[in-house]
Amino acid sequence: MRTAALTVAARTGWFTPAEDELRARLTEHLAATVVPMVDAWERHGAVPLREVLTGLAARGWLGMRFAVDQGGAGGTAWEHVVLAECLGALLFDSVGMGVTVHNDMVAPMLAEAGGPEAVERFLRPALAGRCLLGHAVSEPGAGADVAAVATTATPEPGGYRLTGAKRWVVAGLTADAFAVLARLPEARGTFGHVLLMVPADAPGVSREPADATLGLRTAGVAGQLRFDGVFVPDGHRLGGHGLGLVTQLRQFEPERILSACRAIAMADTLLLRTAERLRERRTFGVPIADRQQPAAQLAGLRAEVEAVRQLAYTGIDRWVTGGAVNTLSAAVKLRSSRLTREVARTCLHLHGAEGQLSTHPVNRAFRDTRLLSISTGSDEMMLTALARLRGWPQ
Repeated sequence: MRTAALTVAARTGWFTPAEDELRARLTEHLAATVVPMVDAWERHGAVPLREVLTGLAARGWLGMRFAVDQGGAGGTAWEHVVLAECLGALLFDSVGMGVTVHNDMVAPMLAEAGGPEAVERFLRPALAGRCLLGHAVSEPGAGADVAAVATTATPEPGGYRLTGAKRWVVAGLTADAFAVLARLPEARGTFGHVLLMVPADAPGVSREPADATLGLRTAGVAGQLRFDGVFVPDGHRLGGHGLGLVTQLRQFEPERILSACRAIAMADTLLLRTAERLRERRTFGVPIADRQQPAAQLAGLRAEVEAVRQLAYTGIDRWVTGGAVNTLSAAVKLRSSRLTREVARTCLHLHGAEGQLSTHPVNRAFRDTRLLSISTGSDEMMLTALARLRGWPQ
């Protein structure tokens, strides 16, 4: 693994030449393997996410920042930024969200809080693309407020007995294992939860598809994931007994920054494609791109995209150098989600009637970006977090 000193010395701007080369190779790979298939996957209603992961893993592009002895490549978080941005540029977030959940939500918790059994059983095959990971936290009464989960893990000799239900699990219909947050019977406040890795084929696990959703229509979302007395051995626990919520909340912070990088790449790509479209469209003999109002709209949004991108990069830099990122992660999650939604709405409008086609990339992006302000912490929760961090009234 490169040391922090070597990493800083090798950088010109935010990215090293090697990371720029990685971006070019990832872009080429996704253009060849994902882009031509998007329409067919949309018609079929499902992405073969395991195939996508296997293709990335075969080239060493899964878990790039994880230790070699865990199955990773021993690289840096900046390589994960490159992957996040390449996924965002697809304007097809069923793939982007699915890879993020697997690679930057569940895998880091396994790497940082999993014991030897969990690493061998789940992480190593996950980084090889052989084990698809899902994240099961949300419930009917516990979305943004993850501490309110009702799913219960009752301790018994050798492990826990898991009972309850989860909702809105990305790749929940196809995942091989889930990271499940559950409360202990004696749970009180922050210290009373466990985070457990549960194989999808364990006795007592069942899953049901979600009703049709606005966005992420091909992400294999499970509308309900049930655990009916599922036994989970101690070796599948992530973090200490009673520390599941702490482990989960710690993971959210860097993931939100990486997700912001994906969102901003979506916004940037939408603006580029819309500018191209407006150069093609003419009204009264003049390209729309030459008219002051739409040009000013795109320029203003482009300035905002660049500002939020730099905020995200600052968060990544602070994270990899060991600084606190709780304020930055909440701020950039809030701003990137809101901005990308605004960009998608504006670009849809500027595409005119063509943008109304459900198969058009800008239309798909408009639908997919709506979830950004809800998933992994809603806008309102990010504002609440920022207020709490400053000690302000809520």
